[in-house]
Amino acid sequence: MEPYIGYIPSYSLFASIGLFFMMLVVYIRNKRLKFSMYLLLIGSIAAGAVIGSKVVFIITQIPDIIANFSIKYMFYKIVTSGFVFYGGLFGAILGCLIFAHVKKQDYMVLLNLLTPGFSLFHAFGRIGCFLAGCCYGKVAAWGVALWNEPGILRIPVQLMESVFLFFLTFLLLLIEKRRKNIFRIYLITYAVWRFIIEFFRGDALRGMWGVLSTSQLISLGILLYFLIKAVRRKRYESGISCI
Repeated sequence: MEPYIGYIPSYSLFASIGLFFMMLVVYIRNKRLKFSMYLLLIGSIAAGAVIGSKVVFIITQIPDIIANFSIKYMFYKIVTSGFVFYGGLFGAILGCLIFAHVKKQDYMVLLNLLTPGFSLFHAFGRIGCFLAGCCYGKVAAWGVALWNEPGILRIPVQLMESVFLFFLTFLLLLIEKRRKNIFRIYLITYAVWRFIIEFFRGDALRGMWGVLSTSQLISLGILLYFLIKAVRRKRYESGISCI
């Protein structure tokens, strides 16, 4: 693994590549927005993603902040903290909702437009994680060693997730004509995947709450939300059929 490629941090490089391809895919798919509106949409979701990913990371560090509380330490945590994908995703969604409200656009149309871009950006980001040596897997008899721990093999969960996300991007584009709401499919599919893959991760920095990680709790929340919606819709349809 290489934390730097030349003088450029690996994660920043691949996150930038992911952002470029996300913008390209969204631009090619866009049939409604003018170019200036498209750029404003991208700016809105990018700002939301950065803020959201930072906020959720700080939440995962609450026990540590409380144990070492000081204004200086809290500020240090905010400035030097990493990024949490779910926080970035929800922040991007919020940015999209704000854009849709201000510009009088259909937010579900926009979210479905953006969805393949979300998964594609994330796929490249995970390659950056692998090279940087963060978000690593558990110690195993097989795998890849971190650059700072050359004698310890770890499950390459970052690359496993990257492959999954590239496949998911392709799948979403493939089924979009038959399934209009690919945003919902993306959220449910990724939540299931993330809940499972977290069991193979070995970094404690992601935040643990008992036996589950922060991302696993969020994944369960997403699945529960859609389960409740499905039950309510089923009950409503059953009620209509009885009339």
